[in-house]
Amino acid sequence: MSRFISHAMIFAVMTLFPFGTAESQTMNGGSASGAAGSSVTVDFTLDAGAGDIQGWSLGVCNGPEVTATAIGTGDGAANSTSTVKNGSPADFLEGSLYSDGWTQGVVICFTGCATLAGGTSGFLMASTSYDIDGGASPGDFPLDYCSTLGSPPVSTVVVVGGSSNTPSTNSGSITVIDIPDPGYSYTASDRTVNYSPDDGNASFSIDVTIAEIDNSALGTPFPNATQGFSMGLAHDPALLEATSVSFTGSVAALDGGNGPGFAELSIYTDGWTGGVVYSFIGAETITFSTAGETAVIADYSTVAGALAGDEDGASSALTWSGGLGSPPVSNVMVVGGNSLAAQLNDASLTFEAVSVTPFLRSDANADGRNDVADAIWMLSDLFLGGPTYNCLAANDANGDGLYDTADPVFVISYQFLDGAAPSAPFPDCGIAADQEPTDCLEHPYCN
Repeated sequence: MSRFISHAMIFAVMTLFPFGTAESQTMNGGSASGAAGSSVTVDFTLDAGAGDIQGWSLGVCNGPEVTATAIGTGDGAANSTSTVKNGSPADFLEGSLYSDGWTQGVVICFTGCATLAGGTSGFLMASTSYDIDGGASPGDFPLDYCSTLGSPPVSTVVVVGGSSNTPSTNSGSITVIDIPDPGYSYTASDRTVNYSPDDGNASFSIDVTIAEIDNSALGTPFPNATQGFSMGLAHDPALLEATSVSFTGSVAALDGGNGPGFAELSIYTDGWTGGVVYSFIGAETITFSTAGETAVIADYSTVAGALAGDEDGASSALTWSGGLGSPPVSNVMVVGGNSLAAQLNDASLTFEAVSVTPFLRSDANADGRNDVADAIWMLSDLFLGGPTYNCLAANDANGDGLYDTADPVFVISYQFLDGAAPSAPFPDCGIAADQEPTDCLEHPYCN
């Protein structure tokens, strides 16, 4: 432990200077915050009142939650102890560290060649580094100016004109913060769904996105690698039924497109659940952005007759639930082997009565089937002036909003190459969630 030379000797030298007076000298302690086990730096400053300052000494005491590890002096920055003597270090500058605090002693110039001018404010005496104990509980811990450290104890004084003056002091503090766990959100997309009041039938899809919440400002590492998740989304069984649920995006792309090590989706009368473990040996993880990524697509249909004859429309919701399944499935993300409850954003559904024509997607020839004949019908219509029904929505087999060569290719891929199935309405007649009257003016099979 370092110690500086006798305080009596230091301040005996100071008495060689002309005497003056000191007024309103104030030592201030700064503040910092950090998590248990981290390190922080706190600045300690001096506000000089009337009278030029020749030197000072001080002690700062702390409790067992924090430990001072280094006493910096500004590293040459303007208005700091390391440049107090006309841009040069003070003649005497010594600090000592203790388990319960630290001390500092300064003599600017033994011969009186320089002083700290009266009226100076915010003068940096020290930037002290502290380690926060790994077991410290969240809270505020004071850093008090004191005169009890060292042997003999170092007094907290300011020297003006050879006289030691007791300054006023403002304690510093270290706040130990409670770093939150990584945070994630599940969001089910809002939808406006059109239906025909003639039969009330409608089909639609919703996206379920997962996003990581950026808590880095609170000390949480970001981003984080997830290892899996589970979720459950409920609906009103009197109005809706879930017809299919599938993983998509990064989840479906795991293991080179083979999917995750474990994936389970279950559909119930009042909702659905999903659970996934990316890799049982931890070989694969997924990092979600704050913008979110679609992880699940869920298809729904209205319950037969639920909206039949309803000209006014309706509203409903898809609500996240931790009570679906047996045992119930929780809405959690898995990070580092730990389950973290997700922030849940429900979906708002608006059903609007629109006079539209029901159709069957990809059934271009309107015979109630989806087969190679539909692909031939489309190609004939597109390139040979062949027959057609005025229902572009039915011809839009891939559901991209366009009717072009990609649609007969999609039909052939589905029929013969294990390609994706058409989106709703399929395999039964219905209307699309965003269907307009002009999208389909006739479809003999469905009407």
